[in-house]
Amino acid sequence: MKNYLRSSIVLAVMVVLAQGPRAIGAADQGAQRPAAPAPAGGYAPARTSDGQPDIQGIWNPIGTFYNIQDLGFQARYQNFRDDPAQRGKSLIIDPPDGKIPYQPWAAEKVKLVLEHHADPTPQFLDPNARCFMQGVPRHLNNREFEIFQPPGYVVVFNMAHHTYRAIPLNGGPHIPEPIKLWMGDSRGRWDGNTLVVDVTNNNDQPWFDVVGSFHSDAMRVAERFVPINADTIEYTSVITDPKVYTRPWTMKLTFVRNKDYGAELYEEACFESNERTLELMLSRPGR
Repeated sequence: MKNYLRSSIVLAVMVVLAQGPRAIGAADQGAQRPAAPAPAGGYAPARTSDGQPDIQGIWNPIGTFYNIQDLGFQARYQNFRDDPAQRGKSLIIDPPDGKIPYQPWAAEKVKLVLEHHADPTPQFLDPNARCFMQGVPRHLNNREFEIFQPPGYVVVFNMAHHTYRAIPLNGGPHIPEPIKLWMGDSRGRWDGNTLVVDVTNNNDQPWFDVVGSFHSDAMRVAERFVPINADTIEYTSVITDPKVYTRPWTMKLTFVRNKDYGAELYEEACFESNERTLELMLSRPGR
């Protein structure tokens, strides 16, 4: 299974890069340039062969994919051991109250889903439980992921659902606006040591979490990946969607490097007909 997953990674990257500005030469692979200049008092990562600050590796997100507005919600809802320090704590840093600034109609919709999200009814079921792609930024807030940096690209490969995202760095335009994708269309650039990514062309199917935090197909995501040290990346995403929210809002995550020797990205297989898995996803202890 691990060999299959690794082959899938290589194949996915090869397909994407076949459309890129140039092929990867043997001398490019594994080579590094000297560290990038660091801001005063900041961290200076090594550089890849094409001059990118090197953030490659397997990363673990620190957060929750259950309810991004309340990290302690899952424990209380499913009768797990509760950590009082997490009650009311949110991944959202703007607005300051940690709440998604929904328009009134959208607030009513998400409240209904929240109340019924564990019921086995399609309209209240997290799309992720049906093996659909998680979208941006949720695919970075779910399970381990791995970052590759072939020349001219940053590629993110996910543990779950065989999902990958290729971010070209060549300054090219986004795809035509009517085309909507589960993972959106990403275009990146380096601002010093910070990876800045603009994500457009999102469809309206993924949720941000299990409890129904949602967006429309007008959503745009502005991401920033800031390497703090060799083993930590600070990530923020600014979410703009005039159809659903009253203003843009910002979510913050921390990624910690998996430093286990020989660590590999394991496959989290998902197939919709696995009724036992869905039953477990939709059930609570004591129901």
